[in-house]
Amino acid sequence: MSNLRIHVLLLVAIVAAIALLVFAWQAPRIAAAGWLIALVYVSAFPLGSLVLLMIHRLTGGCWGESLAPILEPVALGTPLLVIFLLLLLPGVSLVYPWAQAPHDVGAIYLNFPSFTARALIALIGLSIFAIWLALRRDAGSLAAAVGLLFYAIVISLIPRDWLLSTEPPFASTSFGASIAVTQMMAALSLAAVLNPGRIERRGLPDLGGLLLALTLAITYIDFMAVLVIWYGDLPHKVFWFVERIKEPWRALAVATFILASFLPVVLLLFARVRASRRWLRVVGTLILIGLALYDIWLLAPAFDAASIASAALALAVMTSLTGAYIVSGWHEALARYWRPSDGR
Repeated sequence: MSNLRIHVLLLVAIVAAIALLVFAWQAPRIAAAGWLIALVYVSAFPLGSLVLLMIHRLTGGCWGESLAPILEPVALGTPLLVIFLLLLLPGVSLVYPWAQAPHDVGAIYLNFPSFTARALIALIGLSIFAIWLALRRDAGSLAAAVGLLFYAIVISLIPRDWLLSTEPPFASTSFGASIAVTQMMAALSLAAVLNPGRIERRGLPDLGGLLLALTLAITYIDFMAVLVIWYGDLPHKVFWFVERIKEPWRALAVATFILASFLPVVLLLFARVRASRRWLRVVGTLILIGLALYDIWLLAPAFDAASIASAALALAVMTSLTGAYIVSGWHEALARYWRPSDGR
C-alpha cells in the first residue's frame, strides 16, 4: 500500500511539474512568483515542527511527547527545502526588483550572491538541527538552545529577503515574529488534521491550547503592525497596505481573518473543542486554508492574480514530493543510522 501511495504522489508531482513548466513557458515571471508563494507556505511545516521540537527539548511537557511522532517526520523534510530553493534561484531576477536594478545602496545587502548565501546557510543550518534533534533523542537542551538562537537570527532575515523585498522599500520589524508564529501554527494544524488518532487523548487539550495561544498571537502582532504603520502615515510603508485593500485582495484579507483568526479563536475558547479530535481537525483545516490565503495576500499583489494558479501547481509539486519522502520511510532509515544503539 505504501508503494502505491508513493507512486501516486510521484505521479501527481510529475503532472503538476509538467503543467508548471508549460505555464513558465508562457509566463515565466508568474510561474516563478507561484513557486515562491508555494515555497513560503510549504516551508512553514518543517520549520514550524522543528521550532516546536526545540522548544519541547528545552521545556519538556507531555504535549511534546504526544506530538513528537508527528513533528519529527515533518521536521526531517527540512532538507527538501534546499532543493525547492535551488529551483527558485533561476527566477530570482524575475520576481525581485532589486535583482533587475542592483545599482543603489541597497545592493550592498540585496544582491544575488548574498541572497543565495543567506538562504542556503539558513536552510542547511536548520536541516542539520532537524536531523540532529529529531533523530538523536539524546541531544540535550544545549543543542536545542543553539538551534533556537540560530532560528531567531535567520527568521529575522529570510522573511524580509523572500517576501518583503518583492516590493521595496517596505519593511516591518515585526514581520519575522509574524512568520515564526504562522510556521508553528502550520505545524500544529497539520498535526491536528492528518494524525489526530496518533495523539494521546491527554495531549489534545495541549494541542488546542497551543493553537489558541498562537492564533491570538498572530492576530495581535499583525493588528499592531497595521495600526502602527497605517497611522504612522509614512508613504514608503503605507503603499504596501493600500495596494492590499483593493479588490480582490481586500476580500482575500477578510477571508484570511475569518478562517485563520476569528473562527479558530471562537471555537478554541471552548474546552470541549480543545479536547475533541474531530473539532481540532476542523480548526486545523480552517487554519491551514487561512494561512494559504495569508501567504497569497502577502505576495500575489506584487505580481498578478494569475500567480495563484501557478502557486497551486507549485504547491502540488512540493507537497507530493514531501509526502512521498515521508511515506517512503527515508526519515526512519536516517533514524536507524544516526540513533545510538540504545535507541535514545
